[in-house]
Amino acid sequence: MKTLCIAISAILMSTHAMADDNSYIRNGNIYSNQGQYFVGAGVATGSKFFKDQDDQTGVYFNGGYHGEDFNADLGGINYRFFGNNDSAINFSAYMVANPGFDTDSEDILKGMKERDFSGDLGLNADFHLGQGTLSAKFQHDITGAYDGYQADITYYHPMDLGFASLVPYAGAHYFSNEFVNYYTGVASFEATSKRPAYQSNGALAFKVGYVLDIPITENLSLTQATAYTHLGSNMADSPIIDAKNQWLTTFGVNYSF
Repeated sequence: MKTLCIAISAILMSTHAMADDNSYIRNGNIYSNQGQYFVGAGVATGSKFFKDQDDQTGVYFNGGYHGEDFNADLGGINYRFFGNNDSAINFSAYMVANPGFDTDSEDILKGMKERDFSGDLGLNADFHLGQGTLSAKFQHDITGAYDGYQADITYYHPMDLGFASLVPYAGAHYFSNEFVNYYTGVASFEATSKRPAYQSNGALAFKVGYVLDIPITENLSLTQATAYTHLGSNMADSPIIDAKNQWLTTFGVNYSF
């Protein structure tokens, strides 16, 4: 699942938390059950991120606490330092991880140097526009792994369907050239006849998706999410990347307490 992890992070940058009938947007994430702890698990399947990738399906886990201002789960940690639930604008600081990958896990990666786990520190602004929220993010690597930055802007529109909650979203994400070259580039000493050297500039990716949550009991819910990402050519043209068009579907069970 290490190779699938980077595909998940590229596609589901904004949907690691689970929606419910009381879903809301905080720090550019879909959250629910404010003031409660939660645990969740499920199955994820998607397109190939790396060429000749073997694993396209695997399990995922999440858990943590979602508060009014402070949130912590396996997707990251954030704290709202300006605004409240009724404010038109909220500002938050956050930390999030970018998974590395084991180059022995796929044939196309064999002989390359392993890419390390990295951590970013970022600033987020949520603009509440009626029922929807426009979220803007900027984050920079603080671990020195890729030593670059990422930026994101996404619009979320939570909807109550009566029997379930639906949160569609659409947005764009920018990867700096340092990120592109570290995680998808090929250095000259890593080049082979099937894997030529590759270095590029920053890349823009466009994404659309939704999170559907069906409450079963007061504490238990089922979640299904689907996401599609179109990778910019500066990333997708890398000889180790399978395709510009990436998709991911998940199905999970969540318990709040």
